[in-house]
Amino acid sequence: MIEDLIPKELYGKYVKARDMILGSDFLRVIVHYDGDGTSSAVILTNMLKRLNKKFHLSYIKELNEAGFRSFITDDTTIVADAGSDQLRFIPDKENIIVLDHHFYTQGSWKGLNINARDYGVDGTHEACGSTMSYIMALVVDENNSDLFPFFMSGLIADKQDLGGITGLNQKLVEAYGTKFRKERTLNLEGSSIRDSLTYSTDPFFKDITGFPDNAETFLRSIGINPEKKPQDLSEDEKRLLANALGLKLLKQKAGFEALSYIEGDIYYFDSGYSSKQLASIIDGNGKMGKNSVPVAYFLGFPEFKQEMETNWKMFKTKIIDYAYRSIAEMFNTTHISYFYAPESEMAGAISGIIMLYLADQSKPVIGFSVGKDDTKVSSRGTRKLVAKGLNLSVVMREAASAVGGSGGGHDIAAGAVIPKGKEIQFLEVAEKIVESQIGKIAAKAR
Repeated sequence: MIEDLIPKELYGKYVKARDMILGSDFLRVIVHYDGDGTSSAVILTNMLKRLNKKFHLSYIKELNEAGFRSFITDDTTIVADAGSDQLRFIPDKENIIVLDHHFYTQGSWKGLNINARDYGVDGTHEACGSTMSYIMALVVDENNSDLFPFFMSGLIADKQDLGGITGLNQKLVEAYGTKFRKERTLNLEGSSIRDSLTYSTDPFFKDITGFPDNAETFLRSIGINPEKKPQDLSEDEKRLLANALGLKLLKQKAGFEALSYIEGDIYYFDSGYSSKQLASIIDGNGKMGKNSVPVAYFLGFPEFKQEMETNWKMFKTKIIDYAYRSIAEMFNTTHISYFYAPESEMAGAISGIIMLYLADQSKPVIGFSVGKDDTKVSSRGTRKLVAKGLNLSVVMREAASAVGGSGGGHDIAAGAVIPKGKEIQFLEVAEKIVESQIGKIAAKAR
């Protein structure tokens, strides 16, 4: 079936990758450390386990030359949710398979680069790392279609469900998602509506998220029992709550993208987790530096379940606290909002929350995490800003390069690593680039 869903040339590349995998006794798997990358890891390790292949799994954060090359050995290697822009660092390595969806610099290399963007697929909205990994598993064996939940968790973690699933993602959902129950409902998770709102970060409701008493007061004010389970709400109660939450987001000056996230298509899986919960659990463990815990659990080791769920709850508590602290300490230039994140693993998640739900919607958000030797940078925009001309992949790459660092990613979300102490110089360059991008589009519109 998968052969009929993707371009012939793309399928041909996947067949080459399949042959490399089947011909190898031992493989390295390297994935980006975020929710999309970790979901890719679940897919690829299950695929290899079913093939009785031995493998070693690693998570990569540093995508500069030194960081990437440190992971490369002589073994057959699969890199997922990264790698296209890093192949230039290892041009002579032949036994490497890259499954990516990010912008990258064209070059000459011997590795097998499978990037969605090379086949007319928008890697920001229509395909993520888990998309490319799921296709890899399907090309190896169509019976791997049962790994669909982890394709969905990566897609959601990468926010490619925002505004509706489209493109290649949609084709896969339509082809392989029919065996799972789907419901259009409130985009909430939790054992009660009060807990759902208290721990809600997508959407993030200012002064309700993180405050159980406020969540209860809010619910009682609109006539909803705080102890009810989300799935037990009547259709009238769902509409009432959706309208009240939408009004809450409008009052905190969130944009249309935030409003569209109040409701969504939720899938329910045999594991007992919904697609929303699964994405949150996998991403949360990753942000806590515990990526392998959900991977181990979903590889068939049930003893990891409690640790996985505990890590998830700890992440939720931390990210809510950090979001409030960061918005309170936000700095603004003419074209950029920026903050300093308490932890490097949290910078991207905080940037996403602030951009969608709490910050000035007219300019992108940049988060800095200052380490011992360097500073990690995470940036987020909105689809509206991208439509005006914003491309954060360009901003991160060029501003980082100007101060001796490296960066890249998507037009709507990107990152960089720069020398410690160069944050202000980085901002000065980024400010000019953002101004030129948005300003040029605005000038044409007039």
